[in-house]
Amino acid sequence: MFSLPISPVNKNGLIDIFETLAKFPNIVMMIKSGNYTVDAHSLMGVFSLDISQPIELLLEKEPDDSFKSAISRFTPAAAY
Repeated sequence: MFSLPISPVNKNGLIDIFETLAKFPNIVMMIKSGNYTVDAHSLMGVFSLDISQPIELLLEKEPDDSFKSAISRFTPAAAY
């Protein structure tokens, strides 16, 4: 399991994250916030998250460079 912290600024930030992740439909990924884990491709699931809690993007394996580049604006610089 590969984990990346992600940081939405607000609910609009969640939309940006969701739209970016939707460009990678073949990657199995989940988003964890507090005690809740949701499918990262589920709009309802993503919007049910509490953004006041730290959020992690969970992947089956380390992503390739194109994925890392696409989500880099949502991750702290030290995450890689």
